[in-house]
This record gives sequence, structure tokens and C-alpha cells, in this order.
Amino acid sequence: MAKSGKRSDRPSEKKSGGDADAAVKQPPAPAPAPPRLPLSLRLRAHAILLVSSVLMFLGFAGFGVWWMGFFALVPALFVVDPLEDRGGFDRPGGRTFFFRAWLFGTVAYAGGFYWIAYTLAEFSGFPLPIASVFATIFWAWQGLQFVAMLWLFRHARLNGWSASAAVPAAYVATEAVFPMLFEHYYGNGLYRMPVLTQIADIAGPEICTGLVFLVNGALYDALSAASKKAPIPRLGPAVAIASVIFTVAYGSYRLGQVDEFDASAERLHVALVQPNLGLFDRWEDPRVGDRIRQMTVALEHEDPAIQLFVWPESSVTYWLDDVTSVHRTVLRDVHRPVVFGGIRHAEVGDRLVDRNTAFLADDQGRLIGTYDKTYLLAFGEYLPFGEAFPMLYEISPMSGRFSPGAEVDPLEMPRPGGDPDDPIRMSALICYEDIVSRFVRHAVDVAQPDFLVNITVDTWFGDTQEPYVHLTLASFRAIEHRRWLVRSTNSGVSAFIDPAGRVIASTPTFEQASLVRDVRLGPVSGTVYETLGPWLGWLSLFLAGFFAARPSPETKRSKLQPKES
Repeated sequence: MAKSGKRSDRPSEKKSGGDADAAVKQPPAPAPAPPRLPLSLRLRAHAILLVSSVLMFLGFAGFGVWWMGFFALVPALFVVDPLEDRGGFDRPGGRTFFFRAWLFGTVAYAGGFYWIAYTLAEFSGFPLPIASVFATIFWAWQGLQFVAMLWLFRHARLNGWSASAAVPAAYVATEAVFPMLFEHYYGNGLYRMPVLTQIADIAGPEICTGLVFLVNGALYDALSAASKKAPIPRLGPAVAIASVIFTVAYGSYRLGQVDEFDASAERLHVALVQPNLGLFDRWEDPRVGDRIRQMTVALEHEDPAIQLFVWPESSVTYWLDDVTSVHRTVLRDVHRPVVFGGIRHAEVGDRLVDRNTAFLADDQGRLIGTYDKTYLLAFGEYLPFGEAFPMLYEISPMSGRFSPGAEVDPLEMPRPGGDPDDPIRMSALICYEDIVSRFVRHAVDVAQPDFLVNITVDTWFGDTQEPYVHLTLASFRAIEHRRWLVRSTNSGVSAFIDPAGRVIASTPTFEQASLVRDVRLGPVSGTVYETLGPWLGWLSLFLAGFFAARPSPETKRSKLQPKES
């Protein structure tokens, strides 16, 4: 029997007998905003961050107080750790965290790179106020690296990972991928302790950075637990201690290996000439540049055993297009091979381009090799977007219009008393190319040099720490490739650096000087870094992302445990 009426597709309504609107569920009231922290706590948090940022730049390469780096980050971690509730430093709001992390990073970079404003004014020709604005932008931009690093740290901590794991992974990861105007690594600050830097031949200076911040993380884990009267974790500090012991043992072994190599390897007697020409003297009066030739002739008479002279970048300030006249002008009365810097026009297709070049002349003054600089310095040798907007060169009249080279073949000179088919090979690095690790690795792979030569002008940086920072950063190339590095600069620091990164001899800055030393030819050995490159940075990037996205095993176990009724 059919049912009467139609079946309704609508859900049945409740017969509550009351007002129908009362049955509608009201949305929950918004949660109250967290109370604003007292001014005293906010000021204390910022003061701790500023102290931490000062410790950071004091522990970096410029100031050289290397031991401060091993605990410089610890105060900042107490402020930004979301699990640290003592003192009420942490705020859930993203803006507060961003500002604190950005302030910390910006101050750290401003202290370590304070010379940028002066350099921009001298190098580009910008007025100092405009250069200071650009410097501030640079410091603030680099400060964002610390925002990214501390963000990864915070999220790793929320997932239950220890600071011993989170801090080195986050720092090395951001250091590896964050864009830099000048390539630098915090681990470069260990240069005063060669026994700690030898591990750079395994993974570059990033592994030294990892060691520094592994210790920072372990210290923080221990101090944070002690402050809460909780058991001090064992794994992180144990790994940190074991890593330091391995680093010292490996460094001692490698230092001994380098010393053994230097005792028996073939030698080349090399002289570095530092003329100390003023920033604009060599351009305004090219005859002033004759000083370097006179110094060279005097050295040749004093030490007839010299087999190679190395002059700085831009030793010759006029265009060297007529190479046949070099022996009559640049190198007259010099009877030894010379590496020197100059400028030339090169044919590229159907046009001529300007090149910053390293020249090699033989003992007769004949040019036998050239290398054109590949990595040009922005605002000095070219202006970003300058070709598209030529008016930028009117604003920055000191900026050049150089074009980069394309080849990294070695400079080759005859081996004294040796086989003419087996020349001595040098990889020339101009200006700041000696701090670009990936470029040097490529050049060494192509050229297989007997040693590295850097020619540069650091006069632009004035009486600041930059010439010493440049030397420090460059010294790690010698470790990575276990070859001697010879640096000739216009105004210092000129230096001989052995395959262990040790500065064997150096000149003062802003003085006329010369150095003569034996350079050992050939690599001590192959290195892991030469084969694999900066592998630690990519591994750290993976680990930092994993820690920030996935809970730790302890966190997973605690979630699986039944709750007490």
C-alpha cells in the first residue's frame, strides 16, 4: 500500500518548542589578545640581543676574537626560543619575532662590515650620505639571513628538536643559500687557530661554521636545562665535544702532512712587490706607476735568485693593446718573469670590450699569457642595469664598464732548468675572485695549477679591517685545495699563504714593501672539497627543513602515550 504524501529531502527540524533562533549555534568569541609585555622585559630582551650581536661580530674574521664565536649566539637563543618562558621574552606574534631577529642580524652585520659605507663612497664615487644609505640597505638585507635562521630554529624547537641539532643546521643552511655581496662564512673567524680550520678541505669553511654553532647549540641546551633545574641533556654536548676532538686531531694530522710536503717539494723563489700607490695617483699620473718597476729592479739586484715577480692588480694603468712594447715600457731593465695586472681591449665578436687582465711576461719581457677577470665587482667595475640605463653612470662616475672573461686556463711559465713541455702552472685570481670558493674550485679543476696567485687593490677600503678580512677569507682557498696562495696587493695585505692556510709572511697596510719567499709547487694532496664541493650546505638545508617540518622522536612518543584520567 502506497504511503500518502511526499518524502522530504530536507533534514527534519528540531521541535524544541522555543525560539528557533536560539537553536542556532553561536560562533565562539575571539580569544583575547595576549597582554603586552612590560616595557622592562622588552628592553631587557633587546639589550640581550644587542649583546649577542656584538659578540657575533667580535668573533668574526675582522676583529678576530675567534673564541667568542663559540658562545656568541647563546644569549639570542634565550630570547627567541619559543620553549623558553623564563622572563617572558617570547611573544607569539610574528611581528615581534621578526623585528627582534632582524635587529639582531642587522647590528651583527653592521659591526662586521662597518667599512661598506666608506668603500661605496670611494669605489663608486657616490657622496658619503648616499653611500651610507646603500650600506644600511646592505646591512638590513643581510640581517634577513638571521631572520630565516632563527625562524628555522624556532620551528625546530616547537617540534621538540634540541638546539644542538637545530642551530648548526639552520645556520649553515641559511649561510649556504642566502645571497651575499661578498662571499663569507662565519667559520672564517677561526683563521687564527689553524688546527681548527684544516677541516675546510672536507667541506669548505661551512664545516667550520657548523662546528662553531654546534658548540653554541650544545651550550644553550645545557644552560637552558640548568636554568630550569632539569636534567642536562647528554647527546648534544657529547656530539659537540667529540666534534671538537676530531677537529683538533684531524687538524694536527693535516698540519704535519703540509710541513712534510713543504720540506721536500720543488720550490720557486718568488718576490711580491707592494708599491703603495694612492687611490688615484696611479690614474692621475701614470709615471707614478714606474715606482713598482724601480722596486723590482732593486730587488733583482739584491736577490739574483728570484725566479718570479708578482705585481698587484692594475699595476699598469694605460691600455696594453700594443703588447710588443711591453718589454720597452712596462718591464724595461727587468730580467725575470713577471705577473702583473693591467687593462686591455679584447675582441668579442665584432666589438671591443674592456677587460681587467692578469698578464704574464717571460724573462725577456714578452707576454706569454693572459687571464681576464671573470667575477666583476658591482658598482666598481660595472653598474647593475647600467647598460639598460646609461644615466646611472652619470650618478656613479667612478664605476667602470668592464666585461667579464670566459676562460680560466692557467698562466704557464717555463720551469727553470726543467722540461719545456712541463711548465709551471698558476691559476690567476683578480681582486675578490680569491674569496669566491665555487669559482676557485672550478679554476683549479680546469687548470690543475702548481699554486694560486691573487693580485688585487684593497686601497678602496681605506684604513679599515677589510684588507685583513680579505686576507682571512682568501686563506681558506689554500686549505680547500692544499696549494700555496701568493697575494700581491697595491697597499696591503700582501702575503704568502701555505697549504694549511697559515700566513707565512705578510706586509703592513699602506706602506711600500716587498716580500721574498720560496713557494712549494704542486698540491699536497687531493681533497674531499675538490671532489664534492660545498656538500654540507645542501645537507644542512635538508636537515633544517626536516627539523622545522617534522616532530622529533621524543615528541612523537609523548603524543602516543595515554593521558592520565
